[in-house]
Amino acid sequence: MFFVVDANVLIDFIEVDEAFLTLTVRHLGPIHVPRDVLDEVSRLDEARCDRLGLTIAEGTVEQLLEAGATHGPLSYYDRLCFILARDQGWTCVTNDRRLRRECEAFDIDVMWGLQMILGVLDAGGIDAASALELGEAVVANNAWIAGAVLRRFREKVAGR
Repeated sequence: MFFVVDANVLIDFIEVDEAFLTLTVRHLGPIHVPRDVLDEVSRLDEARCDRLGLTIAEGTVEQLLEAGATHGPLSYYDRLCFILARDQGWTCVTNDRRLRRECEAFDIDVMWGLQMILGVLDAGGIDAASALELGEAVVANNAWIAGAVLRRFREKVAGR
């Protein structure tokens, strides 16, 4: 599996437990960070991406122009993640509902940030207690993730 991760998911894991990104790469597959999205995340730079095992994705001129020319509910950065996922066949990891809907409308694989934790748990990269701790920290750090999401996450971890 290959992933393209948007800024909100990167920020969640950089602020809570950046080593989880390395575990994801090791147990699930490469994580691509679009160059322009990297510029949007102040606590992440090329050297840190390299240490974490993240791959910086350079969009083609055509992809960048398409992302910049498209109008609608998505930001330039979200459109770029969408375009890279579409063109490369990558799974888009986002907590943005609009980006998720766009991916789903075009049959592009998409997952929430918390689903990545479940994937690493299922692959044996972390245990259930660590998954719960990480998920709870992400939700506590991100005011946009509702408490109901955490309850469902806890249920999914308990069911594994």
